[in-house]
Amino acid sequence: MTPISLINKVIFLGTPDFAVPTLLKLSETKYKPVLVITQPDKPQGRKLRLTPSPVKKAARSLGIEVLEPENIKKDEVFELLRTIDPDVIITAAYGGFLNRRILNLPTCGCLNLHPSLLPLYRGATPINHALFNGDEKTGVTIAGMVLKMDSGPVYKQQVVPVSTDDNYSILSPKLARLGAEMVIEVLTLLENDNIEAIPQKEEDATYCYKLKKEDLFLNWAEPAQKIHNRVRGLADNPGAVSFFRGNKIKILETKLLEERADLPPGTVSELKKNEGIVINCWDDKILLTKVQPAGKRVMTAFEYSIGARIEKEENFISGDSNRP
Repeated sequence: MTPISLINKVIFLGTPDFAVPTLLKLSETKYKPVLVITQPDKPQGRKLRLTPSPVKKAARSLGIEVLEPENIKKDEVFELLRTIDPDVIITAAYGGFLNRRILNLPTCGCLNLHPSLLPLYRGATPINHALFNGDEKTGVTIAGMVLKMDSGPVYKQQVVPVSTDDNYSILSPKLARLGAEMVIEVLTLLENDNIEAIPQKEEDATYCYKLKKEDLFLNWAEPAQKIHNRVRGLADNPGAVSFFRGNKIKILETKLLEERADLPPGTVSELKKNEGIVINCWDDKILLTKVQPAGKRVMTAFEYSIGARIEKEENFISGDSNRP
């Protein structure tokens, strides 16, 4: 390998909570970014107030300059980056694509932190889909960047077991913390000319898509295991959605039961004291343990059943994109 100069100027691109640990870890080292690029403020909440991304908030607290381009491919953005003359650009869930001239700009190239075992789950939602599919392992990959999404050569990869208790809210921070450590390791190895990138096997590639509104709705006519995995992959945010008595309700936690369904899908079979609400699925029953009714706080399903005075054989209705 050609000797690489010291890495002094780092530019970091990221947007959600997942990217924050990497930014914080970089800032604790000599690789503290000279510039952070993130997505522009987005309207959030009922009042649709413009809200900065988690990465923007973190960068400001660290005293790092922040850039929020509507389109990172514009000439003025490239000219600014060229003026900085970065040694490396690091991305972690940025939410936008870099063009060829940006990819070719850094002396040491561009690195991407991706929460999957690439080439598996290329795309925007690898953690969600690993849980949807009931995978028993996932991982983190640090890869070089090329024009094709998540297809660059792999510098470092680490496998992470997926516990049966893991959901998105547990697994995502776990992978984010691991990824932050791995980024520092890769940068150190790059500086010491002691790492080689291995091309991905295209024939093994799988893809995952950005979640749509209809992906949040549960279908009680599906197998209990599939419903349980859907809840795990969406909990606690944005949360899986069903309808009860005409109102939307988020299903945030479930437990599989080894009991065959004895009523139509979505029907309440039993109210288990201090445990939750037993619902019939296509094949088996499932126990709802944590929910969030529309406009209310998160609560145990049993607490909700008492307050709502739920009765046996009432129905939770499968959602679809045409419902409110």
